[in-house]
Amino acid sequence: MSLNTDPATFDPALAKGGDDYTVARLLFDTVVRKDSGNRLVGGVASKWKAEDAAHYTFTIRKGMTCSDGSAITPSVVARSLTRFTSPETGSSARALALGSTTATFTADDKAGTVKAALSAPWSDFLTGLTLPQAGIVCPAGLADAKKLAAGKVTGAFSGPYTLTSSRPAVSYRLTLRDKYSAWPAFAKPLTGVPAKHVNLTPITDYSTIATQLLSGSLDVGVVADESVARFDGDSRFSTSSASNTTTYLLFNERPGTVFAKRPDLRTAVAQAIDAQTFSDIISGKRGSVTRSVGSAKLPCVNTDRSLLVAADRAAAAKKLAGVRFRVVGTTLLRGGNDYIAEALRKVGAKVTVDSLDNANWATITSAGGKDWDINVQGDNNMMGTLTSSLLRVMGPATEKGGRNKMGLVNEEGYAFVNRAMSKLDRTAQCSAFQSAQKSFLKRADAIPLSTLPSTTVVAKGYSVRTFDDYLDPATLRIAK
Repeated sequence: MSLNTDPATFDPALAKGGDDYTVARLLFDTVVRKDSGNRLVGGVASKWKAEDAAHYTFTIRKGMTCSDGSAITPSVVARSLTRFTSPETGSSARALALGSTTATFTADDKAGTVKAALSAPWSDFLTGLTLPQAGIVCPAGLADAKKLAAGKVTGAFSGPYTLTSSRPAVSYRLTLRDKYSAWPAFAKPLTGVPAKHVNLTPITDYSTIATQLLSGSLDVGVVADESVARFDGDSRFSTSSASNTTTYLLFNERPGTVFAKRPDLRTAVAQAIDAQTFSDIISGKRGSVTRSVGSAKLPCVNTDRSLLVAADRAAAAKKLAGVRFRVVGTTLLRGGNDYIAEALRKVGAKVTVDSLDNANWATITSAGGKDWDINVQGDNNMMGTLTSSLLRVMGPATEKGGRNKMGLVNEEGYAFVNRAMSKLDRTAQCSAFQSAQKSFLKRADAIPLSTLPSTTVVAKGYSVRTFDDYLDPATLRIAK
């Protein structure tokens, strides 16, 4: 199976990019898992109860063990979740699961339960616990965070696989644990048998992934450009598509940066570019332009075209002529990164552009500081919620444990997100979410671009499940 680049970490709580998420899902189980139709299914927990949006009780499945054979007890689960949700850990997914609230986990090993108490309501809490970053780390891993991140704690894993070989830039070999049986009971049961070994190969180029699939060097690969056409009508492969990745421009608004307190400059950038052209370049004309940071499939997403900045190159040139800034993006969007830079040069801006491998891009854009001015953000929305994407442009900054890459909280917008998360009624949520979206669009904190459809290509005899727009690598099976 292909990765886009080397994982940056094997510590699930610190995962920041898609390749980190893939290995974390295979190595660590979560308390609950996603099923189709945005439903949840038990993982480490056999069942759960939400008393309200701030209080939850999980019944921990009996008989589960860590990769060193020790039992996964409620106390083990509580300690791992406490670490994941602690601000000191610095997990970027903490804000997804909790927002700015805090959580207390209380284990009762005799009763077999873990109780979670949030300091304020956050209705996305359960969905947040499905994220790979919320994977349960066993005691051996918690005892040595440095070795955990390097993948060198053999007893750290709670999931179906262990990491048995690590060769950066070459391959990562995962081995199925003997007698592992804690598979989720999805509404539609998985068929076939799990692979005894999974070899993950880092490949940065979609065309190369397609070539290796066609030659038999890969059994499963993800392609997100025109290379997917190479599999049309080929009965040796099956394909499934998802559009959970959206793209948008994010501005670094930390003090001392060129775009700090300059909504006029940010608006001018929006005036200089064409989202449809960008979409056609990155997806081979398979994507669609967006009107928010989330895709059109997400509940409560903005549909009001009038809130977007209209193209106006002449106006952009008056503001951007001679202005210097740096554009960064992942190599997976290289053509789009280059287009953004060139469009801005055409209105007189002095632009440098850097396309970085996925791990380095995620690290640089999440570290804070002034190493970039415009980020061509590829947002992998695994939760399938608007909150996940909105927290990229409001709320706690990444260097403070949040998801907000621009570094400025946007108090007004974030207040509306918190209001939405305090509600269980969808209509009330959507009203607050619309106000949050109006806020960042008016301020031009981010410029919506397009979806990036990804196609999972699977060789005959293999299968992997996509739940709505989320590919779950732990569902990989070989036909009997």
